[in-house]
Amino acid sequence: MQGDLVTRRTQFSSCDECRRSRVACDAVVRAKELGEDNVGDVDVICSRCERRKKSCTFKWVKENKTATAKKASKTAKGKKSRQEKRELSMSDSALSIHQHELPDEVAARPASIRSSNPSDWPSPFGHLMQDNAAGSFDMAISPASNSVGILNPEIISALDSYWLSAIYQTGFDSVFGSWMGRFCNPFATGEHSRADKYVRISDLCGKLDQWMASENRMPDHSATSPRDLSHAEMVRDRQIDESLRMTIVAFSARWLPLVPSSSATGQGRDRSASIEALWRHARRDMLRVINRPSYRSMLTLFLFALTPIPSSISEDEELDGISGQSCVHAALQQIQILRARHRNLQFSGSKVSPFSKRPPMPTSPDSLGTSDFMMAESTAHWAALTFDTSASLTLNSRSLLSSGLFGYDEELSWRLVRSSAKMFVETSHQWLPGSIDIDDDRANRIVGAAAAWKLWGWKLTAVFKEALRDGHEEDRVQNAFAAVVESIQYFNVSFRPHLEACQRRMHFLNQDTRLRWYSLMLHYHLSILMLVDIVEATERFDLMANLKVLTAEAENTVMDTLVFGLNSMFTLSINPNSALAQGHATSITVPLTAVDPYPHHIVAAMQLVRKAIERDYSVGKITPDSYATLRATMEKTLDLLPQSSKSIQAAKVRQIEGEHGNNPHRPPPPQAWGRISRLSDPLIFRRCVSILGAGTQGRRLAFMWSSQGQDVHLIDAQPSQLQASIGAVEELRASWSAKGSATGKIVTHLPDELGQALQSSWLVVECVPERLPLKKKILQELDSVAPEDVIVASNSSSYSCGEIIKDLDLTHKSRILSAHTYWPPETPAIEIMSHETTDQAHVQLMLDRCAAHGFEPFHVRKPSMGYLYNRIWAAIKREALLAASEGAGTPEEIDAIFRGILKTAKGPFELMDVVGLDVVYDIEQHYAEARADVPEEPRQYLKNYLDRGDLGVKSGKGFYEHARKDT
Repeated sequence: MQGDLVTRRTQFSSCDECRRSRVACDAVVRAKELGEDNVGDVDVICSRCERRKKSCTFKWVKENKTATAKKASKTAKGKKSRQEKRELSMSDSALSIHQHELPDEVAARPASIRSSNPSDWPSPFGHLMQDNAAGSFDMAISPASNSVGILNPEIISALDSYWLSAIYQTGFDSVFGSWMGRFCNPFATGEHSRADKYVRISDLCGKLDQWMASENRMPDHSATSPRDLSHAEMVRDRQIDESLRMTIVAFSARWLPLVPSSSATGQGRDRSASIEALWRHARRDMLRVINRPSYRSMLTLFLFALTPIPSSISEDEELDGISGQSCVHAALQQIQILRARHRNLQFSGSKVSPFSKRPPMPTSPDSLGTSDFMMAESTAHWAALTFDTSASLTLNSRSLLSSGLFGYDEELSWRLVRSSAKMFVETSHQWLPGSIDIDDDRANRIVGAAAAWKLWGWKLTAVFKEALRDGHEEDRVQNAFAAVVESIQYFNVSFRPHLEACQRRMHFLNQDTRLRWYSLMLHYHLSILMLVDIVEATERFDLMANLKVLTAEAENTVMDTLVFGLNSMFTLSINPNSALAQGHATSITVPLTAVDPYPHHIVAAMQLVRKAIERDYSVGKITPDSYATLRATMEKTLDLLPQSSKSIQAAKVRQIEGEHGNNPHRPPPPQAWGRISRLSDPLIFRRCVSILGAGTQGRRLAFMWSSQGQDVHLIDAQPSQLQASIGAVEELRASWSAKGSATGKIVTHLPDELGQALQSSWLVVECVPERLPLKKKILQELDSVAPEDVIVASNSSSYSCGEIIKDLDLTHKSRILSAHTYWPPETPAIEIMSHETTDQAHVQLMLDRCAAHGFEPFHVRKPSMGYLYNRIWAAIKREALLAASEGAGTPEEIDAIFRGILKTAKGPFELMDVVGLDVVYDIEQHYAEARADVPEEPRQYLKNYLDRGDLGVKSGKGFYEHARKDT
């Protein structure tokens, strides 16, 4: 049997870049011209890398030569015994469908169906046995493996695989499986249906493949024993199984940032490298999957089509391999082949297939002995039809499984959808009105029936798009458009009241039901927005009159659904009794948006809604406050989506470009988003801001940073200060916040709770008194306590962050910057200044987020004592103090002439009272220490007031008498 196997060739002739892109490399030819046989032993560059001006390296060659030689020696010694074990393992396990099993489930299998050789059955979901050979981190798969491959534990750890399996089952399986169940699937609908409520599509495809394999062997078409398969069939089945499981890992890898940080993927490396390596391997495997038609291969292709391209993949590399759209088309062709089972002669230009000797497949339930096969095959067809309909609408392609403009309405699938909808309406008439009797079962029944009608709406919209695109007669276009509008109206009458009743009971429903409801509402109304986009793109404005009300409802519902996704929490968990989970976190809770299995639908819906928002805002239909709230909602949503996706990073860039079209602070270039995304990932969990110091400035910053709905942690050693700060923030909200606007909570802490507050914060700002030793102490502590991706900002008026951190032994200097404010919200200016090693991506992120929270950000481009404004203000206040100290004029007289000539609201002494005379004194003292030309008289004049306890507004008296509003 060994002769039937073709050993995969291990070659050492390609450079790292050509090998990664799977293209021919002429490095070995050039090496031979220099008299060397091994490319790793000579300095040579291939023509491809030379044209692209890239370095030509052979890291994988050097690292794997030794390991390959050792492996070949070991293989020769034990070849016979391993082969016997391998055959026994394959014959026992080849057709056992156990995709997505968690490690404990695998370990629980009888030993008779577990391979004795760990390299025979590599599982991405459980590294119960790992290959100890050292390998290159760039190689996700061992190039010498006869199977699909063995995941390098450096790429993804066993615990992370365990988590990804749980996320896949909780997310994608929960939503897609409900579409395949009897509440949605028209082939399984009915009160007395034997079909399950939810179907795991991977198990279904595995069962179908078993039935297909048994076609020639068992008269009753029961499951075939692995012993009945030939060796070649066992190898093929194993490869199909492995491809599916590996693709599920790549599909789920986008959610690696959700996994608790105690996991060991990459052994400290950036998880983006793991996501990138898994995607590359999955795409390389797709050509093999296409050439192995089966129901599992069909699902594998569909899942890869849903796998986002990592943001680090270049355009050249993206063009070098198969695309997701091609995988969808290949999967649709596979299911056509599998359902046809033709015995006639088939041929093409490359191959002629002989007549099949297989007997025809029985088609009646009696001949099969059970209707399970027909139900399973119909469900697989419904799954493929879901992908086919989606692709025909979202891409400019025709449907492959369903007719287009001519004949679609007569097809069995769509007739069953319409019949099922009528059955639902008749059944729902028996229910009590409102939401009083809605439980999880009733809610899932409603959502399932509406999801089937949603697909019908997508089909009708795709048909209308076809009628416009292909230039059909006007009556055809009008009929197709009328069918779409009629389906929307039917949905509003038959399904929307029940869905709204579900929404009112949402707090009493489980999280899976909430996820399915959320997904339905987003996907259905997305189709309406796409309908409007099609009409506008083809300039058929005569049709828009019938869509105005429907469009407004869709836009409102999409925004409401996005807010629901942000506010509804979803818990992911793994088995706490698992051996892998010991000593690690076993559950995480995140916003529902973060686990949406279709994030690309969210991005598409937001782009269409944003276009409408920008249009209405430009003509004054939306107020600035509402506009800011809408944009903030979309920004929060984008932050929660998988940041490794190239399309999501592109959407974030477009969002910033739209927001800052006329802003002097330009958005970061696309290449900077790779660095920003590392900070954005923790925003899934860290959305708050922490402020150290609950004085006058700290309270005002708390008001500003909580103005968009995020909580603020306010830390101070004095409980009286913390209590007073709550009242001060409420007063500011009463005066400055728009009525009904969403504001975050102000959570107060004593210093011993600092570490706890920082765990949920993306930014911490120190607002302690203007004393250098104190600020140094604070920044040293923050560097050691704050998670490494939290930005640390100093609000110092006179000390730059570079001065403060000088001579400090800090671990993360690149995240420290200065963020100096004046008197927000009355004076919302904020100056952002970095030091020599600050990551400029953090600076840009601060500029963007400050603007989103009502500040007017300014970038101080070079370290400057006093920033920009304070350098000018320092001269004004110093001369004013000097004039008063010399008796040239009183504070009132100096302020009066200043206001009269410069037309300012306040004079210098009034402004100093607002800032605080103690703060002004500290700043002047710092200037005197740094510069030799600062006179002493202004400081002495200030000190006289401080000695009497007159601090300005905060004490009730300074240069003027004040009502003590801020204390």
